Amino acid sequence: MASAVKIQYAPTYGSEAYDLDRVQGYALPEEEAYEEPSSQERIRERLDERARERARAKAQAEARSQVFGIPLLAVVGVIVVAVLMVTILMGYIRLAEISGETSRVRSSIAELEKRQEILEITYESTFNMQEIESYAVNILGMTRGLDGDYAGGVILADRAQILAEDETAGLKARITGFLKSLSEYFS
Repeated sequence: MASAVKIQYAPTYGSEAYDLDRVQGYALPEEEAYEEPSSQERIRERLDERARERARAKAQAEARSQVFGIPLLAVVGVIVVAVLMVTILMGYIRLAEISGETSRVRSSIAELEKRQEILEITYESTFNMQEIESYAVNILGMTRGLDGDYAGGVILADRAQILAEDETAGLKARITGFLKSLSEYFS
């Protein structure tokens, strides 16, 4: 005898399907049960599929950016660091050369200063005042004057005398004097 199952339907509007799971005593066998995925599950599946596509695209981009299994950015970074290290090393070498040259120049300057002192002493010793006085008296025949200077018997004043110009000389005299001095200069 078949048992009768009373199915009570809920009113539906539009395109909704009947939900038989809500009816008591109604169940499909396990093999036959098929559930339609809900809209949220479909959205999740689409999002998961998009995430997998992005992951595949990212993996492909990383694979393209690698050279022999090494990321291209790492290779460029190593090259830049190597160039900077060589530049710094060359700078230190140049600094050592300049330091050596500076020390050589300083030692040369010290030697030249010593030589200058020796030459100054030699120069000053060549002008021995006693020898000069002896030469002036004995060879040149000079004698000491009243004020103590040697003048060879003639006393000369230590003053210069400025001759006054003729104040009455006019413009014509000045021009002729200028032309005369020019002709003397060029002849």
